[in-house]
Amino acid sequence: MGTIQSRLLYTGKVCDAPDWNFPSHKHDDLHEILVVCDGKGTFIIGGISYSVGGGDILVYNKGVLHEEQSSSDSPLFTYYCGFTLQEVLPEEDWVIPSDQKPVIRSSRIFPETAALMKMLFDESSVKEEGHEPISHYLLNSIILLIRRAVGHQRQDKVEESAPSLVAQIKDYIDRNFTQSITLKDLGRQFHVNPYYISHIFKDNYQISPINYAIHRRIGEATRLLVSTEMKVWEIAKLLGYDNPNYFSIIFRRVTGLSPNQFRESNQQNLFPR
Repeated sequence: MGTIQSRLLYTGKVCDAPDWNFPSHKHDDLHEILVVCDGKGTFIIGGISYSVGGGDILVYNKGVLHEEQSSSDSPLFTYYCGFTLQEVLPEEDWVIPSDQKPVIRSSRIFPETAALMKMLFDESSVKEEGHEPISHYLLNSIILLIRRAVGHQRQDKVEESAPSLVAQIKDYIDRNFTQSITLKDLGRQFHVNPYYISHIFKDNYQISPINYAIHRRIGEATRLLVSTEMKVWEIAKLLGYDNPNYFSIIFRRVTGLSPNQFRESNQQNLFPR
């Protein structure tokens, strides 16, 4: 498996948060690993929905869209971390192969991985002497354990197929969600009746294309709120909202919290280095 040169960017914990959710977003400059210690949730990763629970390990390669929703009846308890891989070729900049399913279930590596993730969180939050080299070795160990498990499960791949019309529409929205998109715009782009687009999109993704674009905006907003110090009005403007008050109304409608409440809640157990 070779050596790994990783750089930890942050580690965090989610617990006692039955309403916790992150709308669809992605990280173009980092990878994430999430370990589910307890509880249940629904995760949409790369357009595929997964029901997850205690004992599962999730891996988000950089650039992969993902959406996270905790069960209110059985809230998630998870540890997670974000990091980059250094000194790798672009085609090798992944934690697991792109055709591998991102959810590793009931693996024999789970107890060790969960223990290492807890240690990584503790080291990052307490920051005692020597925490940086210790965190470095902990993260590398986690990555190597996951790659070992994936090597034993290479048959568990995501099925690939040619992109359908509805997948092309979703991809178009993913690339242009900061712009104003209407059904008429989509109809002109794909030379299809706008109402047919709305019908097939909702049939496949259980959400209308316009609401999906809104959720992509809010998902990107959640990422920026947690990972940057940008002002709420700056985020609103970046995502195509000229009126920050209207942006806050939409944000609360999607997440149940105001932008500032969301930032405070999710940064509470997040420890950047």
